[in-house]
Amino acid sequence: MKKQHIIPLVKKFLTLIIFCGVGFFAFGAGSAFHLLRDVQCERSYHLINAGVVCGSPRVIDKKDYTQTENALIALIEAEKTSGRLTDASVYFRDLKNGPIFGVNEAADYAPASLLKVPLALVYLTQAERNPEILNDQLSVSRPQWDFSEHYPSPTTIDPHTPHTVEDLLMHMLQYSDNNAYGVLLTHLYEEGKQGIATQVFLELGFIDPVDIYDETLSVRQYAGILRTLYSSSFLNAALSEKMLGWLAASDFTQGLAGGIPDDMVIAHKFGERVLPDSKGGGKTSQLHDCGIIYYPGNPYLLCVMTRGSDMDSLTATIRRISSMVYDEVNSRRL
Repeated sequence: MKKQHIIPLVKKFLTLIIFCGVGFFAFGAGSAFHLLRDVQCERSYHLINAGVVCGSPRVIDKKDYTQTENALIALIEAEKTSGRLTDASVYFRDLKNGPIFGVNEAADYAPASLLKVPLALVYLTQAERNPEILNDQLSVSRPQWDFSEHYPSPTTIDPHTPHTVEDLLMHMLQYSDNNAYGVLLTHLYEEGKQGIATQVFLELGFIDPVDIYDETLSVRQYAGILRTLYSSSFLNAALSEKMLGWLAASDFTQGLAGGIPDDMVIAHKFGERVLPDSKGGGKTSQLHDCGIIYYPGNPYLLCVMTRGSDMDSLTATIRRISSMVYDEVNSRRL
């Protein structure tokens, strides 16, 4: 081929390379920009559903959990046969548009300290309209509550000494402090604000707990409360993040947290109650633990409620269930 014919072909080839290179660079830069933007966006939110705003890739396989569900049913039946367990309920939800399953999810239990979460929501819904409420100082001159605890609060406030509402809320959720709970609940009734509490409890799907020993709820109902926090659909994003931060700082590690790696973030609340046996002559223990496990890139919600004669056995059952669910989620990593 003559030189004068080769030169135009070379020029066209070089032009094509440059064009493709510019296009590839633009595409790559654009993709990198979007990736950087998504990462920066997700760094702004740690505990609420950042994916609603930022978007996120698929992290685990989304096939159904039939085998896991059957394995949990088998575990619960074995524990019941051994006498270590009277009953148990489980609710699981993949919080990245994944599967949901439940075991005995409609059964009712005494919520006990789980009610501290909706009580916090009563105060924080008011704080949305008037943030200064969190700075109000509250105390009780003559406390009239008495809670027996298998897992007592490691840190508790003096109810006679004034504390800010925010400090009381933090202690109530982070340490499951019954004194903080008592001060906050007493204040609502002393101020005649029962109506606000009733409205919030109704919106959350269950009635006002006139008597915490008689009130009941299911794993599915309670899981719905945590989901509203994760999606910041009940409180604004800032307050949802704050509340989940308190729950993530809980130092109760014997239940759900005991079944996942130590460095895994979990925002959760546990509750315990000992009630007279309905058959008479004895007592029945209840232990529950419900939370959001922040599996990297794919958080999931797990709520377990149990009933039996021995609190330590119930704790071990919750821990085993948590471990089984985590192992299944982790095995689905893409």
